[in-house]
Amino acid sequence: MRFLFGLFLWFVCSAVYADIVASSPAGGEYFQIYHPDDYAFVRDHDDFDFNFRKSGAFTIEFWFYMKRPMKPYDKNRVEPSERWYLFNKAGSYSVSIHYNVEHVNFKLGSTIVGSPKPRTELPLNQWHYIAFTVDVYRQTVINEHLRGAAKEGRTIFIGILDSSSSFRIGSGVSPPIGEIPAEPFFGQPFWTPYTGGLIDEIRISNINRYPRKDLEQTSWEGTIDVPNGPFEPDEHTVALWHFDFDGTPDSKWRDASGNGHHLTYNGNYLYVEPSGKLTTTWGKLKERM
Repeated sequence: MRFLFGLFLWFVCSAVYADIVASSPAGGEYFQIYHPDDYAFVRDHDDFDFNFRKSGAFTIEFWFYMKRPMKPYDKNRVEPSERWYLFNKAGSYSVSIHYNVEHVNFKLGSTIVGSPKPRTELPLNQWHYIAFTVDVYRQTVINEHLRGAAKEGRTIFIGILDSSSSFRIGSGVSPPIGEIPAEPFFGQPFWTPYTGGLIDEIRISNINRYPRKDLEQTSWEGTIDVPNGPFEPDEHTVALWHFDFDGTPDSKWRDASGNGHHLTYNGNYLYVEPSGKLTTTWGKLKERM
């Protein structure tokens, strides 16, 4: 009996420590989704779309950690694929990962304006810096690699739609359901939403954080200095979420930009504000028991 109890403790401790993730280069805590329908959101505000139209440029940047690979894309389309929405403001723009770790998209409405090449893939179990900048041109940053384009047909930035939807982090997107009885997806979703990673240190700005002077080229590549440490707010910061818990209620969801865009959590599991990652993991284990 004592042996079995010791074996149980070893299993629990192994599961706990295996699930602990090192802090991102920004330090502190992070945001994790446990169930497909969980997400954090901030209600609609002009800062998140209308004011972008006036400024003509914006940047979304964050740290991302993939804990598991995406489900391989079914070329025969018999089984639902995976589509991980990291951010979404329905009717305006979204950031998502499609089918595999080599295809990160930024969309304005239904138009893709950012898609890094396969050499900028996101290996599992490590933090990656990702940024999208939209100006009269668009740029994608994955870690230190930057790629941009100024004139590539439909990817030219002509403005952003002003929607009344909330800005959501970590899914909050409902996949379409098949409606044709003869089709393989009848009665089931075409794809399943995001559940496989961690997000940290999100900053949204109403300027291009990586401006380019030479616009004679239609496309270009380069490198940037990857940010180290937490982002600092300035006069161009629309919203900034560190996801750090300082012991006060709702501190994990606080907007550090000074603009009051505090997040609200929408989730289905029993949530307790943690004081550390071990507490989070232990709560997750208890939920499974």
